[in-house]
Amino acid sequence: MRAVLVEPNPLIAEALGRQLGMGKIRYDRLDWPELEELLAEQGGEALGFDAIVLGGLADPAAAVASLRAQRVTAAVLCLLERRDVAATVALLHAGADDVLVKPVVSAEVRARIEVARRRARGLVSNAVRVGRLTVFLDGRDPEVGPSGGGERLRLSQREHAILGVLAAHHRRVVSKEHIYDEVYGLSGADPLDKVIDVYICKLRKKIAEATGGARYIETVYGRGYKFEAPPEHEEPETAPRRFEPARFVPVRRPAECLIGAE
Repeated sequence: MRAVLVEPNPLIAEALGRQLGMGKIRYDRLDWPELEELLAEQGGEALGFDAIVLGGLADPAAAVASLRAQRVTAAVLCLLERRDVAATVALLHAGADDVLVKPVVSAEVRARIEVARRRARGLVSNAVRVGRLTVFLDGRDPEVGPSGGGERLRLSQREHAILGVLAAHHRRVVSKEHIYDEVYGLSGADPLDKVIDVYICKLRKKIAEATGGARYIETVYGRGYKFEAPPEHEEPETAPRRFEPARFVPVRRPAECLIGAE
C-alpha cells in the first residue's frame, strides 16, 4: 500500500511517517505545491497512490475539494490537531473519506484506508466469497469450504497481495500493470512481467490442490487475468421471494349472529 503524506511540520511528519511504516504503508512525503505539480503532470486518475494523508494545511477543505476536482480516486484522510465538528463536516462535504485526530495509530490509519478502498470497489467487508473460496483482504489466509469456516490455504506475502487484488476485482479482467501498481507500487516493465506470471502459476497450483483441480484464475490474453469460480463451484443464487398481496376473503358471519341484527 502506498500513500502521500502532506505535513509541513518536519517533527510531526516524522512521527506520522513512523506510524505509516508500522502499518506497512510505504509513503512519499510531499509539500502541497509538489503534490499539485505531480497531479498536473500525471492527472488525478493516474496518480499511483492508494491514499493521500493531509496534515497541517491552512485550508484542508479547499485542498480536498481541489483533489476531487482533479479526479483523484485515492482515499483522502485528513488529520486534525483537535476534535472539531465543524471542520470535520466541511472536510467530509468537500470529499474526504475520513477525518482523524492526532496523534494517530498505525493500525487505525491502515484500517480506515482499507475501508475507503473497499467502498470505492463496491465491497462491504474484508471477505470476498468466490465459489468455494473465501479471500480475506486484511492479510488472513484464504479459506476453502463452506462460508464461515473451512480449510486454510497457506500463501506467501506476495501471493496474498496478488490474490487480494484479483479477488477485489473478481469477475473482471485485471491487467498486469494494475497488479504492479497495487502490489509493487511500480508501473509495468518487461523484467517484472514474468514475476507476476510466476506468482499466478503458484496461486493456480495451490488453489487447484485445495479445490480438487478447479481453475479459478483465467488468463485473458493481451489483457490480464480474471478471478472467477468455475461453473461447477458456483453457488446457486437464491431466488428473491416475491411479494404477493394478501387476498381479501370475506368473513361470513354465523347465522346466530344475525338474529336480531335488524
